[in-house]
Amino acid sequence: MPVKSKKIEKQTAIGAVAIMLAALLWSLDGVFIRPKFYVLPAGLVVFLEHFLGLLILGPAIFWGFSKIKTLSAKSWIALIWVSVFGGLLGTLTITQAFFAAVNGETTFATVVLLQKLQPVFALLLARLVLGEKLKRGFYLWAGIAVSASYFLAFGKSGLRLSEIDFFHSAAFFAFLAAFAFGSSTVFGKRLVNHLDFKITSALRFGLTSILAFILIAATGDLFKINQVSSQQWQLLGLIVFSSGAAAMFIYYYGLKRVTASQATICELFWPFSAVILDYVLNKNVLNAVQIISAVILLVSFYQIVKTGKAKNLFFTAKVIHGSGRGKSLGFPTANLDKIDLDLSYGVYLAEAEIDAKKYPGLLHFGLRETFQDRPSLEIYLKDFQDNIYQKEMKVKIIQKIREVKKFQNSADLVEQIKKDAAVLP
Repeated sequence: MPVKSKKIEKQTAIGAVAIMLAALLWSLDGVFIRPKFYVLPAGLVVFLEHFLGLLILGPAIFWGFSKIKTLSAKSWIALIWVSVFGGLLGTLTITQAFFAAVNGETTFATVVLLQKLQPVFALLLARLVLGEKLKRGFYLWAGIAVSASYFLAFGKSGLRLSEIDFFHSAAFFAFLAAFAFGSSTVFGKRLVNHLDFKITSALRFGLTSILAFILIAATGDLFKINQVSSQQWQLLGLIVFSSGAAAMFIYYYGLKRVTASQATICELFWPFSAVILDYVLNKNVLNAVQIISAVILLVSFYQIVKTGKAKNLFFTAKVIHGSGRGKSLGFPTANLDKIDLDLSYGVYLAEAEIDAKKYPGLLHFGLRETFQDRPSLEIYLKDFQDNIYQKEMKVKIIQKIREVKKFQNSADLVEQIKKDAAVLP
């Protein structure tokens, strides 16, 4: 029995717009800012932009330390992944690839063609790692969006395979960047499922700064910091408040509200905005192919948001002993032993199957709503009184009702539970 669907759709739309806004800022970086650094070592540029971003985002680590302590091993692995691949390796390789194109060592077509494999990697990994199973219509529109992005990028010059140098190091860097950023979208989604987006952004910049520092210290590029000109320092400051920390902050805000599959297609706003900016600022007029591709891409974004809702999630867990707080509040719950789901924290309308019988219920997943010391997974089943300790329960998650909130006292929590329970059939 779906509830509050309009609110959920609104949150998805907000998330998609946030992803596209971040992509717009990244396009500004790629077209107008990053080429100004091609004379510097790529590792040094990566370190400086992340370290300066950390200075802005760092306080979130201090404020969210209690929540950081609740992260599971799987979430820590996700953090390391996005820092190594999305933060360090992805930024390093795409920077190196574009530097090669700026220097005339290879063509921009080589870099752009291979880097656009990013959504392909993300869609595959979202299915394999997160278990995201979306409607066929979504994958159809995803394919249309990826195709439109290629026509948009190459619609004026045409894509001639003779221009693509697959054996140049820049081609390998672009391919690796596509995998790094695509996989980072997937593991980033796993991380923001269980952590505030502000803390996620800060941790990523912090860990990437450490890794980049180790890299440039080992290669000797750290001592080339005196080669950074005053104009480049100003541009680094601009990056912090545009394509760097600010964009990542906005991106994780959006990623928390959409699926990883939706996010990777919304990131294709990058080529769209780059072409539009080129038209607005450089007066490079779009031809008919590019205009049609841009319109198709915009329609695809709408359809991606509309059709990108994940199918119902199923999982099996065993009922374990809890503290008995639910029973004392008048809403006895069954505590479950599976607390590391790839699912965002929240309260969900659910259906439980026990001994071949199905019962409607409310599933709470996340930090406890009065004492937020550790995550829990518990389900309230309507009009159910049997003892099911140590029994296996199959749970189908139907729809998210609300986010987890912190209550000052038990009375406020009971009132909220009554409101939540009103949606049960």
